[in-house]
Amino acid sequence: MRASRVWTHLAFDRPGKHAGHVHVPNSVHRSAYGTLALPCGIINNGTGPTVLLMGGVHGDEYEAQVAFGRLFRAIRVDSVHGRLIFFPSVNLPATVAHTRTSPLDGLNLNRIFPGDPDGSVSEQIAYFIETVLAPMADVWFDFHSGGTSLDYLPLAARHTSADAEINSRTAALLDAFGASLSMVWDFFDEPRMAKGCAERNGVVYLASEFGGGGTTSIEGTDICFDGSVRALVHLGVLDPEAIKVSPPAVGGKTVTVRSRDDHIHATCAGIFAPSRPLGAEIAAGEQIGEIVQLDRLDAEPEPVISATSGLLVCLRHPAQVERGDCVAHLAGNVKP
Repeated sequence: MRASRVWTHLAFDRPGKHAGHVHVPNSVHRSAYGTLALPCGIINNGTGPTVLLMGGVHGDEYEAQVAFGRLFRAIRVDSVHGRLIFFPSVNLPATVAHTRTSPLDGLNLNRIFPGDPDGSVSEQIAYFIETVLAPMADVWFDFHSGGTSLDYLPLAARHTSADAEINSRTAALLDAFGASLSMVWDFFDEPRMAKGCAERNGVVYLASEFGGGGTTSIEGTDICFDGSVRALVHLGVLDPEAIKVSPPAVGGKTVTVRSRDDHIHATCAGIFAPSRPLGAEIAAGEQIGEIVQLDRLDAEPEPVISATSGLLVCLRHPAQVERGDCVAHLAGNVKP
C-alpha cells in the first residue's frame, strides 16, 4: 500500500486536547508549494475506543459541521476515556463554495473511496481517510443532511453489512443515539462511498440525514449534538455527566430502505410540484406530485408515481428537475 501524501503536525497519540489542520498538497498558481488546510481536532485521554467524528463530506450539509465544532469545544479532556478525532469540515473547499462537490476537482468525495494518494485533492482526502483515519477508528460517525438538492426528515441511520457482529453493535449504537426517526439502509450498491471504506476497515459506522435545503436546521443540529453525546456515553468514551443533553426520543420509529424502487426519479425535465409532504405515508402506485412544463400551457403534467409503499423521508428541494434527478425516496417496514 502506498503512503498518503496528506500530512499533519497533530500527533494522534498525544494525550490532551489539540486543534490543528490536516494538510493536502495543493500546488496552484497562487501558491507553488501550498496545501489545503482542513480543520481537525483530537481529544485523547486514557484507554478506550477511538471514535472518528466526520462532517462536511458534502460541503452544503452544515448541521454536523456546526454540531461537531460545538462538541469539540464543550468536551473536557478528563471526561474522555479513549480518543475522539474530529474532522468536521473534511471537504472544506466545498463548504466554502456552498456546493456538494469540490470546486477544486468537481468530484463527489463520497463516491471516490478508496481514493488515490497521487490523485486530485478529493482523491487524496479519500485515500487519507481510507488508509490513515479509518484504520485508527473503532467507530465512525459520518453525518450528512440533504444539502441544497434534498430535504430529509431528520434521522440517524445505519447500513446493513455482511458482518453480523458489526450490524449488532451498530444497531445498539443507533438505539443509543436516540433519534425520533432511524433508518436502516438494507439496499446500498455503492462501494465507493465512505460506508464501503468503513466495511473494508471493520469499523462500526453510523450515518445520518439531518435536514436539507442547504440551510443549517436548528432541529437537525440539536439532534446531531445531543445524539452524538448519548452515543459516546453508550460507547464508554464519554462520562455520562460530562455534557447535559435532552433524553432520547420516546416512541421513535425505524424504517428501512429496501430496494432501488424506494428512490423515485424524474422521467422528464420541468418543475417538480409535490402533492404529498415529507412524513406522509405513501401507498404503492400513489401519485406524490407532478412535473410541469411551465413554457407550455397545453402540456399535461407528468405524474410522479411511487413504485413502493412507505414513509416519505425525502423530497427534492429545488423545483427545477432534469430527467433522472431523484425527486423523492421512501422507506418502509416501519417499526415502533
